[in-house]
Amino acid sequence: MFTLKSVWRPAAPVARVWSVLADPRFTWPDWWPGLTAAATRPVVGPDGLAAAGTWADLRVRSPLGYSLQFRLDLRQTTAPSDGEPGRALLDVSGDLAGSADVTVRAVGDAGVSTSSTNGGSTSGRSTEVQLLWLVSPVPAWFRVAARIGPAPLAWAHAHVMRAGERGLAERLRD
Repeated sequence: MFTLKSVWRPAAPVARVWSVLADPRFTWPDWWPGLTAAATRPVVGPDGLAAAGTWADLRVRSPLGYSLQFRLDLRQTTAPSDGEPGRALLDVSGDLAGSADVTVRAVGDAGVSTSSTNGGSTSGRSTEVQLLWLVSPVPAWFRVAARIGPAPLAWAHAHVMRAGERGLAERLRD
């Protein structure tokens, strides 16, 4: 099993970042280079954002030349509010099996969570997005590659995630 953690720090308020990440139309492939969606099923919650039951069949192109196909199923979501982080828990299936945990919180310039003195939250000058993947490779070739050379696979994952971070930053500037 791989435990892969990425932290993004887009320069945008947490509510704006959450609205892009929790778009029920699953627009990640619009701004994430190398990511494509074969099919999606949006489930819209009362707040107009993605709710449990939303899923996307995805394909990601690795900088090492292979592609992985997997499905993300949104199991649970909680929007950020009152200084509390937003969180999305997803099941992962396909060429990868396991789970993903996305946490979104407001941070100040120094990377410290911000809150006002009366206990309410502030929008923060930026946001921290933590993406935690707990996944195992499913195809035999990928399991063998993971045993023989995990470092190149970790590098490829980091490369793909940096592309996502840059794409999100660009989308937030629009």
